[in-house]
Amino acid sequence: MPDPLPRAAELAPTGTLRASINLGNPVLAQGTLDAPAGVTVDIAREVARRLGVPVSLQCFDAARKSFEALRTGAADIAFLAVEPARAAEVEFTEPYVLIEGVYAVPADSPIRSADDVDRPGVAYVSG
Repeated sequence: MPDPLPRAAELAPTGTLRASINLGNPVLAQGTLDAPAGVTVDIAREVARRLGVPVSLQCFDAARKSFEALRTGAADIAFLAVEPARAAEVEFTEPYVLIEGVYAVPADSPIRSADDVDRPGVAYVSG
């Protein structure tokens, strides 16, 4: 394995890059706790390779659990959507992927735009 880069101590303070993987979003990762795959797994492995350290993939079934691992120091990196509440506690890089999201509603719904949802009194359930 190549000599670690100077940033390895900052990004992987234990000597292993602990990557929090969100299996709850199949766009980012798929598979099982024991055999994850997908773009975030590939990125984590490549970051570790470039740092010259091993990688430990810590898999979770939801973004909030993945974030919690990062927030508490149980993970060194995570792959998450940028949210203001999260940004108050962690640093974000530039996006590595842009994902377009939509609401699906019945044809006769009065909801026609994101603004129709993002207002007081409108409740919705996230998948």
